[in-house]
Amino acid sequence: MNRFPMFVLAAVAFSTPSFAQPRDASNDAQQPIQARPGGPEVGHGSEKTVDVTKGTRLVLSNQAGEVVVRSWDQDRVRIQASHGVRETISAETTDNTLRIRTQRTGGSRGPGGLVDYQITVPRWMPVNLTGTYLDATIEGTAAEVTVETVHGNAKVTGGNGNVSLRSIEGVITVDKANGRVQATTVNEGIRITNSQGEITAETTNGNIFIDSAQTSNLEAYTVNGEVTFNGTIRDNGVYKLGTHNGDIRVGLGGANNATIFVRTFQGDFAADFPVQLPEGQHPRSGSKRFNFTLGSGSARIELQSFGGDIVLARKAITSREEERQRRRQGLPPVAKPPQPGQPPQPSPTPTPKPPKPPGFDDAKWDAAEWATDFADHLDTHIQHDVEENVEKNFQENFEMNFEKTFDKTFEKSFGSIFKKQ
Repeated sequence: MNRFPMFVLAAVAFSTPSFAQPRDASNDAQQPIQARPGGPEVGHGSEKTVDVTKGTRLVLSNQAGEVVVRSWDQDRVRIQASHGVRETISAETTDNTLRIRTQRTGGSRGPGGLVDYQITVPRWMPVNLTGTYLDATIEGTAAEVTVETVHGNAKVTGGNGNVSLRSIEGVITVDKANGRVQATTVNEGIRITNSQGEITAETTNGNIFIDSAQTSNLEAYTVNGEVTFNGTIRDNGVYKLGTHNGDIRVGLGGANNATIFVRTFQGDFAADFPVQLPEGQHPRSGSKRFNFTLGSGSARIELQSFGGDIVLARKAITSREEERQRRRQGLPPVAKPPQPGQPPQPSPTPTPKPPKPPGFDDAKWDAAEWATDFADHLDTHIQHDVEENVEKNFQENFEMNFEKTFDKTFEKSFGSIFKKQ
């Protein structure tokens, strides 16, 4: 009779079902633990109120934390801060500037803790916020707004005059601003809605969405992302939208007088109204460069995309991202946009060729020319804006991160094109 070694029999015995522990079926269907918003409770906080006179501006520097600024009709600033035992809050007014700072208590070592602010200011008071790990929300102000952060989002509702928002790793959101809006980020998107005045939006890796805008001067550029614009096209206005890897989608808002310039290299063109392309160019023919005129052609619209489609609609248009979100939520599309690649409808009767707008170059366009123009334009605008406006205590950090990220991304996108020339 064959005998197995004892250790083999023991292993077999413990591996048989008869020795297995019964499974609790409830463990397989365990419900997720519900999480609640908020972090650890802080042991200390500060609250103070400071009287201010018109003409005073608020300047706050917060290394890390969330800052929420709201407005009221009182000439006072209320400061509420949540912080740890090693931090204190100071508020001093000098030279028409109320400066709020986070300070360490004597003898404390190590990095500063998170400080969250709730600040209420007069509606007329300009607000300037800076920080590295700063999330900023400003609501209801009727004055100038400046936010400069590295790792944080910036959201502004309101603002009058100059509204300037800059980040590297944050989303920028602007609503109901009136004046000049400047939004710059690197690795996130920009959303500007219901605003009027001059608009400049620039990013490297992100989408730009501008909706319900009333502006005569618009510049919106990204490298890896789509650009969507819906707004009022004004006579004699200038509108420039560009991207390298992404679509451009424009709702003309019923514009009657505009000259529209289209440049693509690997993208398609589509419109929901008849456009007769020049001889030899087709919606899906690859490289395209043409222009056409609506009415008197007084407004100038320049649309440039290297690897994406250009889509025009007479009234409003949705972004691809919004269409994807509505599909995920099971909602019907807002309106079916024209599909790239579909041949445009021919004009019922031949129309005379409009006169060449000033500054339009009829020279043959190729990939190297477009890439060089686009790179120079985007780099010039962003670098000049950063160098001229960023304060010294923020400038080195912002420029170092921005130039490193932008140059690396841009070289990756365009390097292969230049090497082929």
